[in-house]
Amino acid sequence: MDPKLETLAASAFDNVYHVGHLVPDLPPAMQALADAMQVTWAPPFEMRSGFTRPDGSTDDQTVRIAFTASGPPYLELIEVVAAADSIFAEPRLGGMHHVGYYAQRWRDDVARLQDDGWELERTGAGVAFLRDPRSGLRLEVVSFKGRDFLTQILSGEMAARYPLTERP
Repeated sequence: MDPKLETLAASAFDNVYHVGHLVPDLPPAMQALADAMQVTWAPPFEMRSGFTRPDGSTDDQTVRIAFTASGPPYLELIEVVAAADSIFAEPRLGGMHHVGYYAQRWRDDVARLQDDGWELERTGAGVAFLRDPRSGLRLEVVSFKGRDFLTQILSGEMAARYPLTERP
């Protein structure tokens, strides 16, 4: 990459490691995409999101998640959360949700993006979601320390600890 252009980037594009996509129902979506795209999945899991909104209120919903076994970039499927105020409530019928990238100094990246007009939507342990009002793109800025979490997902450790529960 041209060094002049690299200084303009929020983070080196090499740090983009996944694309998050919302789906109405996780297991059938995993099967459909496995068939269509010839991908395999790390075992799916569910966990509490543990997010905080900019006003300090919580967005702590149960979230069902699956990652492709190969990448980067990984495809992350997130089942739509029924609570209207969840960060994972829209698009209700499924669709692109975010692009996630690792940042060495994630809080500094969040501040820089906010200074550039990006709107902070949620923060969590080593993670923040921001949306650009000009393009509509949502970014998930993830601390490099979050790489261990991805390892736990891909190894099946998260699924063993937090298995999917049956949905009515």
